[in-house]
Amino acid sequence: MRHLWIALLLAAPVLADAQGPLDEYVAQGLRQNLGLRQQALVVTQREAALREARGNFLPSATLNARHTNVSGQVVNLGELINPAFAALNQLTGTQDFPTDIDLRLPLRQETAIRVAQPIFQAELVAGYQAASAARDAQAANFGAAERGLAAEIRSAYVNHLKALRLVELRAATRAVLEEQVRVMSRLVDAGRATPDALSRARGELSEAQQREAEAAQIVSASAQSFNMIVGRDLVEPVEVLSDSALGLDALPSLDEALAAGRGGREELRALEAAGRAADAQRRVARGSFLPNLAVAVDYGIQGNEYRFTSDADFTLVSVVASWNLFNGGRDNARVQQARLEAERYALQSQDAERGVELQVRLAWQAAAVARQAIGTAEAQRDAADRTWQLVSRRAEEGLASPLELSEARVARTAAQLNALFTTYDYYLRRVELDRAAALYPRTTP
Repeated sequence: MRHLWIALLLAAPVLADAQGPLDEYVAQGLRQNLGLRQQALVVTQREAALREARGNFLPSATLNARHTNVSGQVVNLGELINPAFAALNQLTGTQDFPTDIDLRLPLRQETAIRVAQPIFQAELVAGYQAASAARDAQAANFGAAERGLAAEIRSAYVNHLKALRLVELRAATRAVLEEQVRVMSRLVDAGRATPDALSRARGELSEAQQREAEAAQIVSASAQSFNMIVGRDLVEPVEVLSDSALGLDALPSLDEALAAGRGGREELRALEAAGRAADAQRRVARGSFLPNLAVAVDYGIQGNEYRFTSDADFTLVSVVASWNLFNGGRDNARVQQARLEAERYALQSQDAERGVELQVRLAWQAAAVARQAIGTAEAQRDAADRTWQLVSRRAEEGLASPLELSEARVARTAAQLNALFTTYDYYLRRVELDRAAALYPRTTP
């Protein structure tokens, strides 16, 4: 049942395609996010409202009890019956007829059980359909929030990996500059380089150390931000994955992404369900033009005393029909309002479909361009690395000036940074494509 699925989802949402630590982080974040849990409670609330609407089809049983203290001038049927019975006694010469009857209305007590069953009431069916559509709309909104949170968690993790790779690159650059300072010191001692070249190398080393410290701070900040989103302790260590373990290398075709977006985006399902709810409200309003039919059975006891005997109980069977013939045109107005609301949702759904298509197209194009740029950036990095190695060997032999060595090193670092940023920019755009095209996550009911 749907409400059981919501309860399980509240307890522990699980990714059907969970294959690694990142999926487990996403599942943990979906499970512990307070905002998402609030929305899950709203879905459960809508499920309870649906059960309430379903209960309207079933019979109802009520126990009604009344006890009245009778005093003062009230209707007493005995005042009418006693004289007639006295006349009968005189005519017959007997005392067969009682003349002290006390039958004041209302009777002191009446206790009865009423069982009522609707036979035909058009509003009940339409009301149930409206409650079902409202539940579906809220469940779809919950799914959209879940998908957005999953994308946020994955993006935060990619940014953390990006910061870690940046620290590694800064550390490698620092090591290169330390070696450069060592080489320059040796060349100065040998008289093959001037002291200003050594000073420049030491200055570049100081700058590299500062850059490395800044990158380390970014790593700490990104880890804490990631833990905050997932709902973990802020200082808890984050498991580091290889780029291939992220599962973001492949890029689906545009047609596949568009088809997935049209079929999987929860926002479209929410609007479709909202349209069904509006249409059901229209049927609720139209149901007021039809008659209502119900059956009621009353069984109980009544009298001036409580007596549970066969001559004190009663049974009533009632067939109740009602038909609203005219109420000032209010029903027509309600029908028109619901019809216009359904038309509004239909237009909104068409606009949302076009919006989803645009989001998927833009996300796919951005990911495709970023993925294509990776090859160019890696080629530039490899070329800069070969240039650096060549200039470095020439500098050690005294054939290249310190300025040439510095320029080659700066170009190499810039190319490495560009390759790093280009790669992780693609991963981030790929995550956005997953969100826009509803490619991730897949949750189990």
